[in-house]
Amino acid sequence: MKDNKDNATLELPGFGEPLPVAPEPRKTLKLVPRQQGKKQEQLELLEVLGPTDCSGLPAWVFDENTDLTGLPVWR
Repeated sequence: MKDNKDNATLELPGFGEPLPVAPEPRKTLKLVPRQQGKKQEQLELLEVLGPTDCSGLPAWVFDENTDLTGLPVWR
């Protein structure tokens, strides 16, 4: 059974046919030439650590003051 109050909803403002929407005019964009950024340079930060292996990581170098784990040897 249908409720009689359901018909009243369609009578409210905003529930009618939608108004036709006019398309917005397109704006022409000015093409601005891109500015060239500063050229990047590679910093050699690993030079301080000594020689590196093929992956770029510091290579293991034997030191008499450290053990195999890299901890200092107490003498």
